[in-house]
Amino acid sequence: MYDTFANKDGITSFSFSKDMIDAIDMDLGDDDEKNVTGDLHRIRFMSYNPEKGSLKNSEFTKKAIALLPAKYEKYEDDDDDSDAEIYLLGGKKKYSECHVFITSENADGNSFVVSFFGDFNVNDIDKLKSQGQDMSE
Repeated sequence: MYDTFANKDGITSFSFSKDMIDAIDMDLGDDDEKNVTGDLHRIRFMSYNPEKGSLKNSEFTKKAIALLPAKYEKYEDDDDDSDAEIYLLGGKKKYSECHVFITSENADGNSFVVSFFGDFNVNDIDKLKSQGQDMSE
């Protein structure tokens, strides 16, 4: 997905390597049960500015999600009003990839993708979604 959008108008992206991630505290909550544990290899971030590109922000999000293979599972939660969608690769609470797609409610606003790669457990996926949303602000 990141390679498809590389060097396209309106796209900004960067990634954190394992060395950088090891230096960052990935605690996502106030207690030991709300954190990402395991071996996180990389975090990638991509933003799309519809004023500089040829797609609307929601079109970008749909196109980016469509690039994920069918083996990715969409995470469903009770927050129907959320502007974030999460897709996971793995099962139960152990994952190798987590992609958080955030689309601004404003049609002219930016869209974002925050991706977590590695061998990790997520005890509170809503906190991971929140972390992705915080990174996009």
